[in-house]
Formats: sequence, C-alpha cells, structure tokens
Amino acid sequence: MIIDFLLEMGKLKNIKRAGWVINGIEGESVADHCFRVCILSMLLGDLLRERYKIDMEKLLRIAILHDIAESKIGDIPYEALSYIGEKNKSKAEKKACRDLFKDLKNGERYYSLWEEFEDRKSIEAKIVRAADKLEMMVQCYEYEKEGYDLDQFWNNEFNFRDFKFDIVKEIFGELEKRRKIKK
Repeated sequence: MIIDFLLEMGKLKNIKRAGWVINGIEGESVADHCFRVCILSMLLGDLLRERYKIDMEKLLRIAILHDIAESKIGDIPYEALSYIGEKNKSKAEKKACRDLFKDLKNGERYYSLWEEFEDRKSIEAKIVRAADKLEMMVQCYEYEKEGYDLDQFWNNEFNFRDFKFDIVKEIFGELEKRRKIKK
C-alpha cells in the first residue's frame, strides 16, 4: 500500500549518515543525502547527454531509489564492511528492497531499477553511482570547512571507484583544489 511505503520512506529523514556520526557529526540524514544525489544526478545526466544516450527519467528514478533499503537496515558505514562483508550487506539490502516493494503496483519495476544501481548495469546506474560518492565528498568538504578532520574520506579509494566519467573527475578535482586552498 502506498501509505505504508511513504511512512517507511519517512524514516530516511531520521536515519543519520553513519560515516559522519562515527566522526562526531550528527547533521546529515539519509534523506538529505538522497536529495542532493538526485540534483547531482540530474546535472551530470544533462552534461553527459552530449556523449551518451541517457534516459533521464530512468536516471532520476534510480537516483530517488538508490538508498531506500536504508529505511530497513540503516546506513552501514565503510568501516563496518570489513566485518560484515559487501556480500552480506548486499543480501540484506536486496531483502529489504523486496519487502519494501512487494505491495506496490510497480514494485518489480522499482526493484529492477534499484538492482540496476547496485549492479552498475546501465549508464544511468553508473551516473547515479558517481553522483552518490561525489555528493558524499562535497558533504565531506563542507564538514571540513566547519572544522572537522575527515582526511580518511579523501584517502579511501573506495570513495572514488565509481568516478568513471571525465566530468565527475573534473568536478572532484575542483573540490580537491578548494580543499587545499582552505587548509
């Protein structure tokens, strides 16, 4: 039922991004992150349309859905992956998404889009993957401007593994330049 799904999605407003919490930052929720991932996905999609055939509706649907499993399992920080493993995290997220979508009319379609993001199956999924990590690094930069020491985010290659597009590398390069000026 739609109302149950909406109530479940509302939880994302209250779930804090775990990587920030571990570093003493309570500010950003998963929903906050998802909003800017959607904006960034739209911008990147428009920029990359000159080079790739991109279905913008699909891109934005993937961006909207990319972190919804966190309403069921929470935001699992990178550090926890060394204990639970990426396969276990993925298995839990798949089960959470199956449960979330099971009663929705277009549930299978939504699940397929979410799975496409997880598996990097399409150009749209790859763009949202890049936007997901790039948004995190923009937020990291903003928190550093507030005085937090977050070098470990900049030194973790996992955070950049989806930067496959030149425009993403260019934007990230500009962010790094601004960070160096700040320090």
